[in-house]
Amino acid sequence: MPKRDAKYMEAQREGIARAALQVLLDRGIYETSLRDICKAAGVSMGALYTHFATKEEIIIAACALDRADLMARPLPENWDDYISVLVESMPGARAENVQKRFRLSLQFAAEVSVMDRNPEGLSAIYFHHREFFASCLRHLEEKAVISLPVGMERTVEIHMQLISGAAYQIAADRELSREKVVDALTTALALTAGLVETKVRSFARHPSR
Repeated sequence: MPKRDAKYMEAQREGIARAALQVLLDRGIYETSLRDICKAAGVSMGALYTHFATKEEIIIAACALDRADLMARPLPENWDDYISVLVESMPGARAENVQKRFRLSLQFAAEVSVMDRNPEGLSAIYFHHREFFASCLRHLEEKAVISLPVGMERTVEIHMQLISGAAYQIAADRELSREKVVDALTTALALTAGLVETKVRSFARHPSR
């Protein structure tokens, strides 16, 4: 039996969180039980409770891992790269698990909306998400691609809200043209960021890129 030192315990915790993430993506929050997660992770219920006291804690740990994987990608070198990163994470993109990720985020947001405060760990995910946007925009400003006319902090918040709103529009209205939403979104992102480049590819015409 493996020695249960700190390294082993941390690896087991991460293994449970990664297994939980895949089950949650495949089945959604409401159809996923703790036993489903234990089965996927190959651990007992006792081992699961050693690391996580509630289902919410497991969901947050799983989402944190997923977010960390997404943010590990290289910073965008130009405006097209930045737009590509954002658009390919929205509903309707061809990238694997995009639709499932959005469903999971909506289901968890519904649960959080009736709580008095954020579950422990959730605020850290939001913080790192903002930092990812800030890092991308800062890098593009340093390369003189954008000018940030309203400042970094406001631009980050604006871009996060624009992305969230556009994603919800696409997901909630099946008769709405994704291309039109993406086209309006990319225009708004460019205006608020103070885009300096004169040639910008239309991602409405290439939604899968």
